[in-house]
Amino acid sequence: MTQIERVTDDVYVFTSELYAQVTAGVIKTRLGAILIDTLPYPSEALEMKEFVESHLSSRVRYVINTHYHADHVYGTYIFAGAQVISHELCRELLSTTGVESLAAAKADSSELANVKIVLPQITFNGGSFRLRLGGKTVVLNHSPGHSKDVINVLVEGEQVLFASDTVMPVPFFPDGDIKQLMKSLENIQNMSSDITNLVQGHGSVILRGEVGAYVGKQIKYLKTVDRAVRQVLKRRYSKKALYKTDLAAVDIDRAVLGGLAEELHVGNLESLYDRLKRYVKPYPSRSR
Repeated sequence: MTQIERVTDDVYVFTSELYAQVTAGVIKTRLGAILIDTLPYPSEALEMKEFVESHLSSRVRYVINTHYHADHVYGTYIFAGAQVISHELCRELLSTTGVESLAAAKADSSELANVKIVLPQITFNGGSFRLRLGGKTVVLNHSPGHSKDVINVLVEGEQVLFASDTVMPVPFFPDGDIKQLMKSLENIQNMSSDITNLVQGHGSVILRGEVGAYVGKQIKYLKTVDRAVRQVLKRRYSKKALYKTDLAAVDIDRAVLGGLAEELHVGNLESLYDRLKRYVKPYPSRSR
């Protein structure tokens, strides 16, 4: 099941009730609908398809994959007649890691038995790409950090930004790069005064007036994590010392995303520790 929220006259947000409050979007135009991601499970993608065809009396013309992660693309095969758009890096990752991950996922879930990886037919390799359909324009912007292929999608005129997993209640970067994620968040913060609704990749929609502060809090979180991990390494502490920087220390509610917050936060700490331990020089030992 999904929750459906109408954020403007022609823009709808779908939120998964089956996994981690993943979001997806539908943009209605005179010539058909544009989808932004397709949720983790086929049953949810079928709900989106039914909504477009029955409630909007339309059909899906384009599907935008914001990045290659399973929870955003596994429903894409449901929309067989649509053109799929992504960053070029997303297509590359879907054709390799995506195929391998799906094989493993099918072994764990019978609901994924019929899922197929759909490689995007339209890709771009620059900073942005514009799509026009039926009087609507959406701008796809490369926004790496959560993973290297992430894009966000701005619905021009309505000023709704689908930020994908660049923005989520706990910024998450083990498959990406913390510095790139900070930069992508700073880019969103710089345009925050022009955004009426910010759709996170997971979780609730952030409304006008709250976007700048919300994104600023995420940047602060990443800086805190980066500083904490570097201090552990510089002081030659064991990896266990990472866990002193708990959710309370970074001002994150343990209950967000159905209780996944701690798992995501610990994943950030551990992955950054493993990456930096070869590069961060410890403080000199004190002579006796």
